[in-house]
Amino acid sequence: MEINLNALKSRASNSPALSRYDEVARLVTGLPGAGAADGIGWVRNLCGQMEIKSLAAYGLEEKDFPDIVAKARQASSMKGNPVELTGEELLAILQKSI
Repeated sequence: MEINLNALKSRASNSPALSRYDEVARLVTGLPGAGAADGIGWVRNLCGQMEIKSLAAYGLEEKDFPDIVAKARQASSMKGNPVELTGEELLAILQKSI
């Protein structure tokens, strides 16, 4: 979410997805003045409370990253992402996940 938000702000600052991130933040936090960053923090806290394991716990290693990034860039699910992510951004997501 954080990488998407940063990518939207830098490359698609007029995207309606930015206001949707803010709207979702208000819904999940229950705070009328919440913004996207608050929503990201809320999700991060929730993952911590639920003790969601890192992908490393399932065997993901940095040596796997190039192959995963290449496959992710071609995956049909990426078409639903609000902004096209670069290889560097996808790599950053993986780095944060281990």
